[in-house]
Amino acid sequence: MRAFPRKRLNQPPIYRAIKKHPFLFFGLPLMVPIVGGSFALSYLTQTRYDLHENKTKRVGKEEELQMSKDRQQVDFQKEFKNLEATQDELDNWEIKRVERPPGAFDGILR
Repeated sequence: MRAFPRKRLNQPPIYRAIKKHPFLFFGLPLMVPIVGGSFALSYLTQTRYDLHENKTKRVGKEEELQMSKDRQQVDFQKEFKNLEATQDELDNWEIKRVERPPGAFDGILR
């Protein structure tokens, strides 16, 4: 220890307050955004899940009955024939060159 401690004569009151309560000036300003951000993020996350739930909600009985009024019966043989016809179109194809605009290089050296 020094024999004569160094002390300013006209020290502002804020310096004394910081020395007495350092948490109020350094810790509290750090903690407020952390805690406030936690509450804000929980609110935003809940809103996100609510919107997702509204998009993918289950169908009620009344809505289900309304849907079944105009429903068509599926004929599997007819659907199979349609798929078979499209499969033949996919199997029988020809290679055709894409028409290039005049003056553009088409990949053929002449």
